[in-house]
Amino acid sequence: MSAESPLRRARFYKTILLLCLACFLLASCKKPGATQSSSSGPRLKWQYKSSAYGLSHPAIGSDGTIYVGTNNRGLQAISSDGKFLWRSTIGAAGVPVAADDGNIYFAMPQGLIYGIDHDGKVVWQPGYGLIGFATPPALSSGEVLYYLNITSDVWAFRTNNTKDLWSLETFREGFLKPDVLPGEARTSTHGGGAPAVGHDGTLYVARQNFLHGISSRGELQWTTELSPGTLGPIALDGNDTVYVGDDRGVLYAVDSSGTRKWRFDSGLIGAPVIDTEGTLYFSDGGAMFALNPDSSIKWRYAQPKPPGSRFFTPPVLAADGTLYVGSEFALIAIKADGTLKWTLRVPTPTSAPTIAPDGTILFACGYGELCAVEDAGSPLMQSAWPKQFHDLANTSSALTHTN
Repeated sequence: MSAESPLRRARFYKTILLLCLACFLLASCKKPGATQSSSSGPRLKWQYKSSAYGLSHPAIGSDGTIYVGTNNRGLQAISSDGKFLWRSTIGAAGVPVAADDGNIYFAMPQGLIYGIDHDGKVVWQPGYGLIGFATPPALSSGEVLYYLNITSDVWAFRTNNTKDLWSLETFREGFLKPDVLPGEARTSTHGGGAPAVGHDGTLYVARQNFLHGISSRGELQWTTELSPGTLGPIALDGNDTVYVGDDRGVLYAVDSSGTRKWRFDSGLIGAPVIDTEGTLYFSDGGAMFALNPDSSIKWRYAQPKPPGSRFFTPPVLAADGTLYVGSEFALIAIKADGTLKWTLRVPTPTSAPTIAPDGTILFACGYGELCAVEDAGSPLMQSAWPKQFHDLANTSSALTHTN
């Protein structure tokens, strides 16, 4: 053997080692994983960190501007690429509702209501002290706002007038006004649901254990005492069937005349979302359900345990049938057939997701942050009720296009 043989062998082994290392790195880069993003998979697109806390479910204006309410720094406007634009000087703001004229409406927990223009200036302030609000208003046909306060009173305002259009108030002992609603006028008794506007303009209101149908003129058309518990948010299908859950683990379906159609014994977070076929999707926290319109189960999906065994938010429906829902430190995508598409690690979602027109998935997250996730680019589904508060503007109105 020549004197050069040991050197050749060393070079040979070094070359083999480098080739193996290169193959390993290449395989690692291409290795698929449910919680990893890649050039063709989901990724955290941007993350806006606010100086405020308690960011609300976002609304998206017609120009793509994103609006969020906060617990201590008013309404904030954020660009579609996650840059801060402005904030109002009002100290607190609930979930915003964006109108076609560019104004944004919201209610304060303390009972005042405001309209803000697209530059952050107050343009509408009725000045009523309406006790307090826990939910946003519904916006009908772009000009009438319906509010439900924490003592279950219903108020209607035109956006071009600071005087109320009409009101229906909850019964109070010794209160002689004829237009009263049943129940008790105690704070925090109405539940967690915003009013909802049907296809013919009827206002549907879930308050305490009652469900109401109210005309656009403020005439009480019917009342159904639906549950022994407290009712939550409403969703409407294409026939104005009302879907609403209570705090005792029951989902109800009620037709537009107030007649109960069926009940499904499962708790739910928020209101269901509804696809183009009338299928309902919702979570009870432990699992996601898909129900046919007759209440039969289409599928049920539960996360592996652990991690991510609980769902924290209502879902949102993309046009391609994907459901996005928040979980602990994760955003989860579920296919239309009830199988897992992916799980992406993100700061814990604290609001229901929404989907911008370009397919970006937006949600409040962490502690005072707004997260934007990029997936396949599918926009919001054009269906009867594809997201919480119905549409990108949060109008809770079937008269509004979803995007």
